[in-house]
Amino acid sequence: QFYAAWQSGELRLEAGSNMPRQGPSTLQRLLNSVWRMPVTGSFVIITLLLYPVTMGLDEGVLNAWFAAMSFLQFELRGDGVYFTDLSTTLADGEYWRLLTPMFLHFGILHVVFNMLWFWEIGRRIELRNGGLLLLVLVLVSSLCSNLLQYEMTGPGFFGGMSGVVFGLLGYSLVWSKLLPQRDMGLPHSIYIFMLGFMVVGFSGLFDLLGLGNLANWAHLGGLLAGAVMGAVVAGVSKSRGGF
Repeated sequence: QFYAAWQSGELRLEAGSNMPRQGPSTLQRLLNSVWRMPVTGSFVIITLLLYPVTMGLDEGVLNAWFAAMSFLQFELRGDGVYFTDLSTTLADGEYWRLLTPMFLHFGILHVVFNMLWFWEIGRRIELRNGGLLLLVLVLVSSLCSNLLQYEMTGPGFFGGMSGVVFGLLGYSLVWSKLLPQRDMGLPHSIYIFMLGFMVVGFSGLFDLLGLGNLANWAHLGGLLAGAVMGAVVAGVSKSRGGF
């Protein structure tokens, strides 16, 4: 190995071990992060791969993947959409529908916004508490957010990872409050911003501004589920000295 050096105004090459080495590329850093946090990375990758499922909805195109991943069974009759009720859907054994709406995103900003927050919060939880706990937290938050949205608004198309993101937020907030010595490391401004976002969503302001209808009850359902899990896990951790 050689490196360039100036001496007496002339360029010379010297053998040495101090030659600056090129750091890892952005792709390498990304792969290393996914390797360290496989659950977080896997959910991000799967969600991005499934994003095309909702493409074409603005033109009225409902593909088979979208039909299979929606919360309820439905059929098209002329220009109308007719949903079955939840009991019929579950009676047919289609239990996956309770979770799969989290992978449905309606627009590029929707999926990018959710994935950035999921990565930012999820990786912290996975590093602190492990991938298995994060997996359970995601599933519980998704289930609770979808059920509450359906219970409060009835049949309809809804989806996205935002309910899960609020679940991660609620978990992180409660965990950090109960175990401040093992804080998740999220700035307080993040909690304030996200909780403020949810409150504004319930106010109807986004609808008035033409920014679309938010699944506000899904956000609340995920937040409450995550907060309860955070309290339970933090309490167990305190008693056992784990995590």
